[in-house]
Amino acid sequence: MSTPTLKLASAAAPQVPPSPIAYWHGGAPGLKVGELILPPSTTCTSITLGAYMGEGEKARAGYRADRVYVTSLQEAAELYAALYPDGGWVYRVQPWLPLEVDPDCTEPGLSYACLGARIVAAYALNPLHLFLILQAVQSGGAA
Repeated sequence: MSTPTLKLASAAAPQVPPSPIAYWHGGAPGLKVGELILPPSTTCTSITLGAYMGEGEKARAGYRADRVYVTSLQEAAELYAALYPDGGWVYRVQPWLPLEVDPDCTEPGLSYACLGARIVAAYALNPLHLFLILQAVQSGGAA
């Protein structure tokens, strides 16, 4: 009698954008180059922008828990990282295609949603930069 073998379905590698545009994500600290950023519906995290902005269960218009949000502006990712509880990190990422326009972002070309992203570079915010971003947010100014 032979031992049954487990056959795993081979998944095609996700497509990544061929363009020279850099995409960024600000979030949980400590992730490494090569790791994947997956959506909250996959990781089961409760720490999302809405959660740490005090929105609780009230989702932003168009927010999808099955998507990862990336931006084309490093400063925007730094802002999201600074808002993460106790400070997050900034990641340059390769988002998986297709990229979808973030429906509640009012600035065209700034924010996108995707199924996941691979980290290609990771940066911790230095404490002074983190402090300055949070100070700007608290005073109502731009970060």
